[in-house]
Amino acid sequence: MKWPRRRDRAGAPAADGSDGTPAGDVAADLAMAFSHVAADSSPEALHAVSPSVVLPPEAFAPLEEVEPVPGLTNLPSLPGVFVGRERELRLLVDALATEGPAPVLVVHGLGGVGKSTLAARVAALSVTRGDVVWWIHADTRQAIDAGLADFARALQPALAMLPADTLRARALQWLVSHSGWLLVLDDVTEPDDVRALFARLGTRGRMLVTTRRATGWHGTAAVDLRLAELDQASAVELFLRISATGDDSAAASAGVNTLCDELGRLPLAIAQAAAYCREAYVGAADYLQMLHEYPADMLRSSGEGWDSERTIGRVWQITLDRLAHFSQAVDVLRVLAWYAPTGIPRALMDELGRRPDIIRALTGLAAHSLIVLEDGVIAVHPLVQATARTPDASDPHRNPADIRRAHERAVDLLLASLPDDKSTGRESLAWWRALVPHIDHLDTHTPRGLSTLATAALRARTGEFHHEQGSVRRAVALLEHSVEDLRATVGNDAPDTLAVMNNLAGAYASAGDLTTAVRLYADVHRRQTNILGDDHPSTLVTAANLALAHQSLGDLHAALEAYQEILRKQRRVLGDDHPRTLVTRHNLAAAYAAVGDLQQAFSTYEQLLAAQRRILGPHHIQTLHTENNLASVLASAGDLTAARERYTRLLVEQARILGEVHPDTLATRGNLAYLHLMTGDLDEARESYGRVLDGQTRVLGDDDPRTLATVHNLGVAHLTTDPATAITLLERALIARKRVLGPDHPDTLTSLNSLALGYLSLDDAERALLLLEEAVDARVRILGEQHAETLVAQHGLAEALRRTGQPDRAAVVLAQSLQVAARVLGGDHSVTRSLRAALSRVRGEG
Repeated sequence: MKWPRRRDRAGAPAADGSDGTPAGDVAADLAMAFSHVAADSSPEALHAVSPSVVLPPEAFAPLEEVEPVPGLTNLPSLPGVFVGRERELRLLVDALATEGPAPVLVVHGLGGVGKSTLAARVAALSVTRGDVVWWIHADTRQAIDAGLADFARALQPALAMLPADTLRARALQWLVSHSGWLLVLDDVTEPDDVRALFARLGTRGRMLVTTRRATGWHGTAAVDLRLAELDQASAVELFLRISATGDDSAAASAGVNTLCDELGRLPLAIAQAAAYCREAYVGAADYLQMLHEYPADMLRSSGEGWDSERTIGRVWQITLDRLAHFSQAVDVLRVLAWYAPTGIPRALMDELGRRPDIIRALTGLAAHSLIVLEDGVIAVHPLVQATARTPDASDPHRNPADIRRAHERAVDLLLASLPDDKSTGRESLAWWRALVPHIDHLDTHTPRGLSTLATAALRARTGEFHHEQGSVRRAVALLEHSVEDLRATVGNDAPDTLAVMNNLAGAYASAGDLTTAVRLYADVHRRQTNILGDDHPSTLVTAANLALAHQSLGDLHAALEAYQEILRKQRRVLGDDHPRTLVTRHNLAAAYAAVGDLQQAFSTYEQLLAAQRRILGPHHIQTLHTENNLASVLASAGDLTAARERYTRLLVEQARILGEVHPDTLATRGNLAYLHLMTGDLDEARESYGRVLDGQTRVLGDDDPRTLATVHNLGVAHLTTDPATAITLLERALIARKRVLGPDHPDTLTSLNSLALGYLSLDDAERALLLLEEAVDARVRILGEQHAETLVAQHGLAEALRRTGQPDRAAVVLAQSLQVAARVLGGDHSVTRSLRAALSRVRGEG
């Protein structure tokens, strides 16, 4: 962060006595931060001047000259007991002592396996050598930044009040300019969170990472260590040293061995059991007997082979018996059991009861190692959660009625915390993303018997959020569950049930399952017609959605006729200026464009645009969408100059109104890139697509369908000049689309087709042929033989057949496709013309 420079009047000397020439930017920033004098020279202002803070001289020294206190560290307190791990400890210590480039060491493994304990032991050895050792809790990038800022404060306490961003930058600058330090990054969530840090700090010092992430470290880590469970001897030693029973009889030893074996030699479970034995003055055999008397019911559904879940689940029962004096502790745990194991916002708990009672409950749970309290969030072991949400009438902590009540409260807390429907800002999106893992977890683990109107509402709203964010498969799952809840509670024909069914059909359409979408829309439309009438606004909305699904399936003329009929009814029932009427006019224009009637499409869009400017205003987002579609029609008609002019004007408006990196602004920039591609200006197309991709990656994320579309388009832009780069990008888009959208999504099939063209560009026709056969089969199965995209894929297949020496088969495919295209799309459609030219070429070569 840059502090504003102080500028005295008329070039007079600075008020602190300096000559006004700062000794570098840092010195000027520091001086300004600590000794600001008001510019107003009135007596009142002069009396209001605060005394200046005088910085010590070393605060202005270059960071390269700043020497830390020997052994500077914030290493957390070491556990009182550390056993085993000799091989792992030696491996890490030796790696840190290796001469040459400074290594990055990564320790990964199961939660509770002792990664942080091992890292702390290794770091402590570095402290004894006098190294600077700094420990950062690194589960988020923000936490890493905060840890670096704390290091800068410890390094130069006199500068502690500088802004966090400035402190972070100073910490990095110091680390880059010094050696002999160890940075411990504890509990890293994703490799990408620290990769830039590795690159920035280079080889000056050492870095030790602990993480649950086992993959993604290739090429980064000098040591990539998977930390397994303890060996049996170490597990027994750990138990004995923590429990401190002093009983070394054969029977006691046998009991400890058996207990450690049952606990799967997981350090967390062993330490938890040993602590209970110490506090309750019971031996391992007694503890083991209690474990046998309180088996977790969930073992019957999870399978006998899941030993770790069995043991920790049993520990939950015993430990909860010790929490009776902590008010509401068990109630709180039962609620937490329905959320994801980590990152539970503490703010969710605020409405559970009186804040002092909730804090006491959380503190008690944390003291018994059932949860972990961190800054603003809560973590619960997943196996403790599994037991806590499993009913057992014989267990006072797992009474079925109590668990049902806890589920209802967990749902209500999430539902009350959801951002308002109209909230679209970054804070709203961030809060959604914080809540979604917990909603998804609750959805996955909610049994059918707990369905309520509240669960239906939570699933429906979250399903729509996933749909808007492009996670269509997760949207489908949530909306399916919401429909099931509503059918079970209010019936098939209730308005809420039909509304969510409508949204579910839309999610299926976005996922590429158009057949299911049409079936659902038709079912909803039939029910609404019978209940509400065919002129009811809700019935007309469903009719419009059904028409759009038919259009997507390639039944273009049926869709066009449906839109015309819907528009007539809406004008009569709602009026010309109603927002839903405007939406239908928009869809009608798009349908005209789809059937190739570009003149009528342009005219309809122009009339709609005039109405939207009058009703909604020229800057409304729907008005801007219509501007975009008008430009698209011009491009389809071949008037690229006019299209470019419209897109350019629109881009300026969107950047001013929405911002440079708003998704709609980026989409328009992408449309301009496509025009460059059509006109052969490949350099400009690639540059534009690159800018769009940078913005979308930053704003939408790597896996958003819009980002993946730009990756695909950038690959296409490289096809003719750099096929190798094109294939890399197209493969990236295909892999991601299969994972995010599914193998049958239209976008995935488009990627399959484009990748095949990339292989054709490299004269690898055999591989292209395999991909195109797969693409055509999928198009026919999903979209049908008459869909335009199916015909385009068949054109590509014919080209691959021709390139592999099968011109006769190519001619047959083209002839059949041309016949369908002429009948369905018309003789003048661009797809029909392209097929006709290709068939003529193949026959001419034959």
